[in-house]
Amino acid sequence: MAVALFISPVQAQQTDPQSGPQSDPQSGPLADPLAAVVTIHAKIKPGARTARSLGPEREGSGVVIDGDGLVLTIGYLILEAESARVTAPGGESVPAAIIGYDQDSGFGLLRASRPLGVRPVELGSSAGLRPGQPVLVVGRGGPRPIVAARVVSRRPFAGYWEYLLEKAIFTSPPHPRYGGAALLDAGGRLVGIGSLLVNDA
Repeated sequence: MAVALFISPVQAQQTDPQSGPQSDPQSGPLADPLAAVVTIHAKIKPGARTARSLGPEREGSGVVIDGDGLVLTIGYLILEAESARVTAPGGESVPAAIIGYDQDSGFGLLRASRPLGVRPVELGSSAGLRPGQPVLVVGRGGPRPIVAARVVSRRPFAGYWEYLLEKAIFTSPPHPRYGGAALLDAGGRLVGIGSLLVNDA
C-alpha cells in the first residue's frame, strides 16, 4: 500500500507574551485548510545535475508561513532552480526568490516578490504525532486537494540518494499531489511537508 512520507518542520517558537515576540494575529487554525497553500512552479538551470531525475521544470505545493510571503516547501522542487513563481489561491502568480535548501531536513524556502494577501498557517509541533492520529493532507492541483489521512508510523527513512530522516512521518492514504503538500493536525497547524510516495508503510 502506498503511503505519503512527510518530514517534520521546525518546532513552533514558544514565547512569553510579556517578554518575547508575539505571534502573528492573522495566524491560528484556518477555517479553510487550502487558504495558506500555494502552487510553486520552478524552472531549473540548464545542465543542472538534478534535471534528468527530477525534471527541468517542476511543480508542487508550498505553505505560506508569514505575512510577507515566505513559503515553506519540499526542497527538491527548487533544487538547482534558476527561477520560481508562486500562485496564490486566488490565481495570481508572482515571482519568488529562492531563499535556500536545507539538505538535512529536505526543506526549501522561497519568498514571494510581495505579500500574497494570504493568511499564514500556524506552525505546530510534529513531536507529539502518534500512529493512528487523524491529519489532513493539503496540496494544490488534482481532483482531491484535501485528503483525510492518519499517521501510520514514525520511524527512520533512508533514501538511496543518501537522504536520512530519523523520525519521518508516514501517513495513509496518499495524496495525489504530495510534493510540498501541507500536513495539518486537528487544530489546523502545520506539522509536516509532503516528500515522497513509498511502498512500505
